[in-house]
Amino acid sequence: MIEIEVPATSANLGPGFDCLGLALSLSNIVRIEKAARTTLKGCPPQWSGDENLFLRSLRHACSLLQIAVPEISVEFVTNIPPARGLGSSASLTVAGAAAAIILNTETEAETRGEYSALLHRPENLDFLLRVATDIEGHPDNAAPAVYGGFTAAAATGQELIVSHSSAPAAWRFAACIPEFDLETSVARKVLPNTFSRSDAVHALSHAVLTALAIQKADLALLGRACEDRLHEPYRRPLVPDFEAVESACRAQHAAAVWLSGSGPTIMAVFEPSAPEDIDKKLASIIAQQARHSWKIVVLHADNRGIRAHKM
Repeated sequence: MIEIEVPATSANLGPGFDCLGLALSLSNIVRIEKAARTTLKGCPPQWSGDENLFLRSLRHACSLLQIAVPEISVEFVTNIPPARGLGSSASLTVAGAAAAIILNTETEAETRGEYSALLHRPENLDFLLRVATDIEGHPDNAAPAVYGGFTAAAATGQELIVSHSSAPAAWRFAACIPEFDLETSVARKVLPNTFSRSDAVHALSHAVLTALAIQKADLALLGRACEDRLHEPYRRPLVPDFEAVESACRAQHAAAVWLSGSGPTIMAVFEPSAPEDIDKKLASIIAQQARHSWKIVVLHADNRGIRAHKM
């Protein structure tokens, strides 16, 4: 049996709409092995058919590789909550493409014991990103799930351009995850079709500064740059308690706060010196002010990206 592990992601990072992303220390795990027929374990009944994202990605990857779709037994260990803006769907599409690569070259990889090294060959990283982007429609979550760390990605015609670097390992990210979900399709419908020139310039300048802040590990700069006009103003009304959660994070000296992906998770980043029990402090404040239940999970950057090993 082979285990594929794909990290959670936080996309946009405020002003980096559909292009910036960050991998985090929370992962979905998919275990695969060849079988007489394909079966799925560990996923809800509504996602256990042919339209399962992992299977869709596997079929698409096999088509691009011009190989037959293998019959496999699949077990899902879901640690990334779905429809919460933490890249759950991207993790499955990336894992499906990874399964196609591994099963197509399993003898070579198994002999060398290098499943992760196989996936991290440049041509395979590019392939994983392409397959996942084909399924997802944009690369902002897929890129950090594949490469790890901090990524900037863009689609130019048929070409995908991605740049990645390590993210500050000491920063502490508090994922404020609500009890309710928010489908990406719903969150996209509220966005306008056009923006003013001033909003476009604001987005460009702040996205560049956000990228530089992360690469320079400059939390003060990130706090000043992490401000958005393209999606957060329109999506905030879809997230009950947004103001209460943001206020609680600011009260605990969060350097920056943003809507993770399309939401509804709200991400806050803190100095390494933040209290060890920052999750409990945030949970206590939010519980007093919010109408809904929120779970606080403290994470770090995942600079490894996708990985796989034989169990």
